[in-house]
Amino acid sequence: MCSVGMPQLLSYAVFFVLTIQGQGGIVGRSPAFSVAAVLFDDTALAKPHDVELQGSLAFVPGKGGSIAIIEVADPAKPHILWHRQEEKRLHNAETVLPLGHYLLLGTNDLISIDISNPRAPRFCKTVSDRTRISRINGMAKRGDYVFAAGKDGWIDVFDVSDPGSPILVGARNTRSSGELGWPHDIDVFGDYIVVVDPAGFGRRDLPGKVGIYRVAHPVTCELIPVTGWEQVGVLANYDLVGANRVQVAGTYAFVAASQPDKPGKVVVVDISDPARPAQAAALSFSDARGPNGLTIAGSVLFLAGGQTVEAVEITEPTRPVKLASYKCLQAFPAGHDSAHDLVYRDGYLYVTGQNDNCFCILRVNSPRIRELAKEYAWRPCSTTTWNKPNGAKAAGDQ
Repeated sequence: MCSVGMPQLLSYAVFFVLTIQGQGGIVGRSPAFSVAAVLFDDTALAKPHDVELQGSLAFVPGKGGSIAIIEVADPAKPHILWHRQEEKRLHNAETVLPLGHYLLLGTNDLISIDISNPRAPRFCKTVSDRTRISRINGMAKRGDYVFAAGKDGWIDVFDVSDPGSPILVGARNTRSSGELGWPHDIDVFGDYIVVVDPAGFGRRDLPGKVGIYRVAHPVTCELIPVTGWEQVGVLANYDLVGANRVQVAGTYAFVAASQPDKPGKVVVVDISDPARPAQAAALSFSDARGPNGLTIAGSVLFLAGGQTVEAVEITEPTRPVKLASYKCLQAFPAGHDSAHDLVYRDGYLYVTGQNDNCFCILRVNSPRIRELAKEYAWRPCSTTTWNKPNGAKAAGDQ
């Protein structure tokens, strides 16, 4: 049975902005972006990390031990429907994955939350195993499985055929194997997963990495037991130092790489041959911090970091073109490493401000960017779905 979490009274502020209060972001004669609204809340938005949308709701986890559900039906008037802050239970809440009536929350554990009533969510199941699950920072779903990147050196896979009761199927220790030291984010590419490693964000004299693993059988489409996973390819270089986000589109992986006090980059990696990933392009980010957030809409790559949001055209992935850069002082006054994650929908960007305890909605004013951000026919990397392995659900660990 699920336990019922009581909604708490919230105190929040919404600031409506009718004029631009930022720097840059000019495309043609009009500002490319403007602030539609900002929510500040030190409790509900305690160091907000990621953001995901489902329907009219935004889900925002916070590293300060928080999770918030925000109504965004009217992007100019967002309001917090519910939040929970528990320093111990929700410590290191960094990533979310909405699955219909359920929300998966990645912390030091994997937590399933029933969100069928978003004003009164119910915590259903916590999957905890400190020897194999720790600091989940990114998740990706394929079929009935969710893959999770854990910053302490783990790639976990969970069976979510019943999303209210996820099951740990297996875990691979990429640190002890010498493959990846700090897995930070993950995406699915056909029968493979793509994982990024920031190598200490420049604090160690090590190159960043993109690792590619075969995790499903090419013929049967069954999940391969974790003991049988193979790292088929790896790209390691100093452009990838700080690699903390990855998203696959077509046969390219787009990587956000951030270093303290050094210009960050977005790196484009050709993964058409998973055994031989190759850097196809790199483009500098305009802020001294970031990029820490990355999302693709159509043929536009949106980036966030520091106090800045950028739009990059990727119609030709090997030749990315910066369209606009917007320094948003209104939403991110703290500056240092604040803008952290973002998603795009219908002409708006939804951005978290980690060190400002805020949630910002930006209006995309540029007709060109909005047009480029419409659905783009990326070539699918796979048309198959994965089958469950034969026998027991436990697929083995390493």
